[in-house]
Amino acid sequence: MSMKKSSLYYGLGVFTLLLLMGIYSCRKTNAIENNTVVETPYSLYFSDTAGTLFVTNDGTVAKVVFTPDGKTCRSVVTSGTNILWAKDNLYFSSNNGQNFNQAFDSLNTSSNYNVGGLPSVAINGLPIDFNQTMLVSLPTWDNRDYTITYATTVSGGPNYLGLVHSDGNGAPGTWGLDGYKVYSVGTSTVSGVGKLPVRMTSFTQLTNGYLCGVAFECTATPISAYAMTNHIRYVRNFYTTSKTDTWAETTTNPDHVSSIGTATAVTTGHPLPPTVSSGMKDTTFFTLGHYNNRLIAIDRIGRYGAWYSDDYGANWFQYSGLPANVPLLCVSSPFDQVALIGTDSAGLYMLNLNSGTWQQSNVGLGTNLVVRNIAYKENILKNNTVQQFIYLATNKGIYQSTNGGLSWTLTIPGNFVSVY
Repeated sequence: MSMKKSSLYYGLGVFTLLLLMGIYSCRKTNAIENNTVVETPYSLYFSDTAGTLFVTNDGTVAKVVFTPDGKTCRSVVTSGTNILWAKDNLYFSSNNGQNFNQAFDSLNTSSNYNVGGLPSVAINGLPIDFNQTMLVSLPTWDNRDYTITYATTVSGGPNYLGLVHSDGNGAPGTWGLDGYKVYSVGTSTVSGVGKLPVRMTSFTQLTNGYLCGVAFECTATPISAYAMTNHIRYVRNFYTTSKTDTWAETTTNPDHVSSIGTATAVTTGHPLPPTVSSGMKDTTFFTLGHYNNRLIAIDRIGRYGAWYSDDYGANWFQYSGLPANVPLLCVSSPFDQVALIGTDSAGLYMLNLNSGTWQQSNVGLGTNLVVRNIAYKENILKNNTVQQFIYLATNKGIYQSTNGGLSWTLTIPGNFVSVY
């Protein structure tokens, strides 16, 4: 009994001492401020033009995940605990980047769009293949992943939407063609997805969960009933509501294919430009983003600026305030609180939510900045305080904002393409 009592007294004494030291106070734990302790840290991945992959947990100190291989990054995302990295092919890592294996080998590029006269670079020579939104992972859809492809056949029928998906967190062997329809040569209507074929270039998921895609028409060989001569036609818009739903087209005037050989202008609705079908090689490559449930499309070539749609791409209207003839490289709406567009050599633009026009937001940014990608992360501290960060991948480094994009600080110098 004496041993038990002495142990009890000793325990009570230690407990009292700990209380006096503040161990159980609501503010400190082991002399660490709870308002600075991160409960849920983030990982920010980014890649440069030399093909190096980095990771940082605070936006300021980074470590190399994968050493440079000379293959420029096109897109990087995480799916579950895996890393998906698009270069010439799509690569996959299940061990935090220690090893990467090829996951999919038929990513669409400007060299295989199957369309004659298609430019491979923007008006200033910047490659159009840098496109973070060509690859998307959807946590709310059980981490389903989508990416763009030039693959055209699958058992049972052809693929006409130019996309594949994975329900295995992007692992090799889990990718399959999506959005295809089987029909007979000569059939004039394809149920659910309108006139085909097309090639997807970009995706975005709206706040309501809808996944929207933008595409362009391409040659239909070998389906002669849909042969469309060897040049670009219209930009096309599609959406799906869930991973079990089919893709639906919203593009205005879906019967434009019937006007092959004539310069027929679109007279109904407001599709994305261009809007004349015959002989058209003056097309563009749009990147999709959103602000809440509003779709935003930006022109990566540098001809047509930025547009918005409130009906999933059925009707588009042009924004004002952006510089003319400047490639628009990325669009994002961090935390659905602000909308941002990154440009080639004109820095960053922010949407004025009151006027609906775009304005420069370059406080702290270098001059002639090329903003290639935008990402955002948050820390949740032990006292439930939320810290929000926005990041830019630019030709001069990684920039960080802690005030919703109003001002920026260069935290990691370099020449970066993607950040996620």
